[in-house]
Amino acid sequence: MFYIYLISIFICSIVYSTLTDHYRDHTLFTIHAVDEKWIKRQEDISYIEIKKNINPPGTLRGFFAASLSTSYPDYFYTWTRDAALVSRVLVSLTDHDTVDILLDYVDFQINVQNTSTVCDCLGEPKYNHDGTGYTGSWGRPQNDGPAERAITFMLFANRWRKVGGDEEYVSRVLIPAIIRDIDYIVSVWNKPCYDLWEEVEGIHFFTLMVMRRALLDGADFLEDEHRENVYLLTSKEIETRIESFWLPNKNYITVTQDIRNGVDKASGLDVSTLIAANMNNRNDGFFTSGSDKVLATAVRLEEVFASLYPLNEDRDDRLGVSIGRYPEDIYDGYGLSLGNPWFLATLAYAELYYLAIDEWKQNNIFINSINQPFFEHILRDDFIVPIGAVYTPESPIFHRIISKTKYAADKFLTTVEYHQHRNGSMSEQFDRYIGFMTGARDLTWSHAAFLSAARTRRGLHVK
Repeated sequence: MFYIYLISIFICSIVYSTLTDHYRDHTLFTIHAVDEKWIKRQEDISYIEIKKNINPPGTLRGFFAASLSTSYPDYFYTWTRDAALVSRVLVSLTDHDTVDILLDYVDFQINVQNTSTVCDCLGEPKYNHDGTGYTGSWGRPQNDGPAERAITFMLFANRWRKVGGDEEYVSRVLIPAIIRDIDYIVSVWNKPCYDLWEEVEGIHFFTLMVMRRALLDGADFLEDEHRENVYLLTSKEIETRIESFWLPNKNYITVTQDIRNGVDKASGLDVSTLIAANMNNRNDGFFTSGSDKVLATAVRLEEVFASLYPLNEDRDDRLGVSIGRYPEDIYDGYGLSLGNPWFLATLAYAELYYLAIDEWKQNNIFINSINQPFFEHILRDDFIVPIGAVYTPESPIFHRIISKTKYAADKFLTTVEYHQHRNGSMSEQFDRYIGFMTGARDLTWSHAAFLSAARTRRGLHVK
């Protein structure tokens, strides 16, 4: 009995030591303006972490693990969405030799395009490490996946051509897969499916936005007059539906319509609307990151999270608001209790602000009743921005808005630095109360989101 007591004391001392080391590591972090050296160092770390999660031992080449975590939670699968979004970032890394990784990605994805799945469609959401379809109960179909894959394939085709790759690979391998995905979008765009969080069945703003981009990119990319006409016509129909997600009485974009099944999001607010704006910017002003309705949605969602998470109360002025998926979220990274801030969601805000700045520099800043709350939020009490005002690059107020917005964006990056592990690790989430990381370790999407935000900050936009 005495030995059992000694063993229990020993175990408790180890646990206490581990927790206090973690706590000490966290609390002794000096909060500062965003650290340029940290950004560069974290870019290198995130790239390495992404590569660790690609082609891990015992997997089919081209397998992109969402995380190497195999239990509590088990994320050791390739999601069509995650793989496409990560590969989209890798395509943009022209200063890294990512071509071989992307060739593997294409091979794996074309294989799963032809794999028998439960939903018997291209919207099957995830696949096992050997390329077989996941057969358990799941929210399916998820029809944003084929759109994201087609977008990434087209981006890779352009990069392949730039590095001197043979045209036969594009025509023989990539184009048939691209056509298959986009033709699928044409046939299903107005049908309910599950959202990117895999929790709600309905018609989703995010899904329609990636579908619209895939159709327009396809119309530009493919030398096929018939398909070009069909894709353009379908994209116009989708645009009309997307416009209906704007709620003028609430001054923000709602996330889902025609809900058939899944969690209740009474507010309709969701960070995926902002992620959609960041990812699908065709420089046409249609729900782009700096557009009025997106900015109005961003400020409303930020205000909600600022008051929702205890972590955000009395935070240091040098930290941005920690952002989660949506206010009603109850997924805690392991099970169902209370939702937390996510690294990729917080990073989406940084990227949104950087992209908005670039947009304003091209188009000036016009204040109206929709976007006024955003600019008042940015400027605080520094200056009143009246409706109808126009600020050009020659205006001192224009430069003040740019400066304050960049500072606000940088604060989101500092929030990420503060809550990540000091070794550069980024899990899926961080706790809403104490800020320590939680959920799947080194989520591939978290690291890709960091690379995307950091590169956008430098003007190297991920297309």
